[in-house]
Amino acid sequence: MGGFLQGATLLALGGLLSRLLGLYRLLLPTLLGPEGVGLYHMAYPIYAATLAISTGGLPVAISKMVADAAARGAHQEARRVLTVAMVLLTSLGLLGALGLYLLSPWLAQHVTRDARAALSIAAVAPAVLLVAGMSAMRGFYQGYQVMWPTALSQVVEQVVRVGALVTLVVALQPQGITAQAAGAASGASFGALAGFLVLLAVRGTVHLPRTGGKAPSMRPLLRTLLVLAVPITVAGLGVPLMQLVDLVLVPARLAALGLGEHARTGLYGELSGYGMPLVALPGIISGAIAVALVPTVAAFSASGNRSGAARTVREALRATLLWTLPAATGLYVLATPLTRTLFGSGSAGTIVQALSPSVVLFALAQVSAAGLQGVGETWLPLRNLGYAAVAKIALTWVLVGTMGVSGAGLGTVGAYLIWAALNVVGLRRLGRVFAIGDQVVRPLAATAVMAIVLFALPIGESRLRAILAVFVGLCAYFAGLLVAGGLRGSDLEEIPMLGPRLRRGLEWLGLIRR
Repeated sequence: MGGFLQGATLLALGGLLSRLLGLYRLLLPTLLGPEGVGLYHMAYPIYAATLAISTGGLPVAISKMVADAAARGAHQEARRVLTVAMVLLTSLGLLGALGLYLLSPWLAQHVTRDARAALSIAAVAPAVLLVAGMSAMRGFYQGYQVMWPTALSQVVEQVVRVGALVTLVVALQPQGITAQAAGAASGASFGALAGFLVLLAVRGTVHLPRTGGKAPSMRPLLRTLLVLAVPITVAGLGVPLMQLVDLVLVPARLAALGLGEHARTGLYGELSGYGMPLVALPGIISGAIAVALVPTVAAFSASGNRSGAARTVREALRATLLWTLPAATGLYVLATPLTRTLFGSGSAGTIVQALSPSVVLFALAQVSAAGLQGVGETWLPLRNLGYAAVAKIALTWVLVGTMGVSGAGLGTVGAYLIWAALNVVGLRRLGRVFAIGDQVVRPLAATAVMAIVLFALPIGESRLRAILAVFVGLCAYFAGLLVAGGLRGSDLEEIPMLGPRLRRGLEWLGLIRR
């Protein structure tokens, strides 16, 4: 259990640092304006969907197969899985990159409805191939629950990405907004190259078992990998699918309302460039939990320890709600001050408020899907996503036509609600995965304390007060958790370096349970 949470914590810290480095997005509205941000983000749903199709569930399938093999002591088989995965993923990545590059004019014309986006779409194409190679290696390490190579490569990838993006946006300013947006998009390719090189460089420093069992032939491993990966890949299209629906429907529905091209692109830029990045930030934690959960549950399942699998899923759901409930509430209450502070656009606050419940719902859908995949129920999350996608299309079509761009946010919330609910119901077959007091009641009580404090703060138009309100809210939530008994000493143990000391201090004060 400790290894699972520690691995998730390490991945989360790497992801948080990566996102902090990704605060370059705050510069984009200043450098490019809403229209340029819209062009930049028009490439990303297409890139993300191509990446999900090319690599998608393969890293998760790789980590599950490696974890299964390692649990049986078949380490030669685990290494053969890596070989098969590298061949398959680089082949798929090459096809995806070529397809994205060659089809970029058509995609810009018929999908984004703005021909200027073609250059940005072509600029991210090389990243598909490079990320495919990274995915194979990350999946292998994660199967052994060695998370630091993934975390390190994420940070280096983002450092290079940010440096390339800012440099190119400034350098291409004389060429106009279309070239600048493409330069910003190409940062993904430079960052992916750096991350891939890091993973190659650290291979000699990660000492994993090399002997044990026999290496099977590649064909049955390839067959098993594909059988696992196909449903996981399609299920992994959750976020890109919602973004694609927005990309296709939002400009079209806004056009039906009589808005011109520049206005439509600007509003889409507020949705995709202002609203979505903010509500995606808490997903760093839930994503790390989901990545660490699959191989851990798979190892328990392979050894026949069903109660261990259920216990791990229960802890994963608790950790998810412990983080996302206050995050969603804070984003809702502080939506306008935060968007005004970060992007200089208070009007985007209504979009963030509409999207804020999706923080909790997507995290629950993501983690519960990982639990199901870990025990081999790979098709169930996919079926549930299908129901959610139909709901997203219907809700977005209706709500954008009546409410404007905020309707797309509510459509996303409705879709994630359906996906999460169906996944969580599916987890019940594992056994006892719910502990309502620890998972829901105590975090909700602490979240209520935080909300009351935030509503009482006189933020006004002050940017400094908006930033301070975030820290005040976190302190209020932490205090609420202590009062409600929602924090355990074992939770603090997962924090590197400071965790054990903090645990001993709070236990000495009698503020947390031993």
